[in-house]
Amino acid sequence: MKFFSLLLALCLLLGLSLAQEQAEEKVAVHDAKLCACPRNYDPVCGTDLHSYPNLCTFNCNQRNMERKGRTLELLRSGNCD
Repeated sequence: MKFFSLLLALCLLLGLSLAQEQAEEKVAVHDAKLCACPRNYDPVCGTDLHSYPNLCTFNCNQRNMERKGRTLELLRSGNCD
């Protein structure tokens, strides 16, 4: 019985963490839609190790992160790979 309750608790924790991660991704996508950026592909890499399609989308995400009290800097030109 203890094993079952422990397994259930672990499943609930995993589900909650995945739900929160998906919610944060949806907010990031929604925030990114608020910026009007060209669709040219000239990738840049941010300090979050995420590749952005161009500098405009990076700057848009940088402003959104600053609104949330986080920092995001430009790491280099090109993909993060």
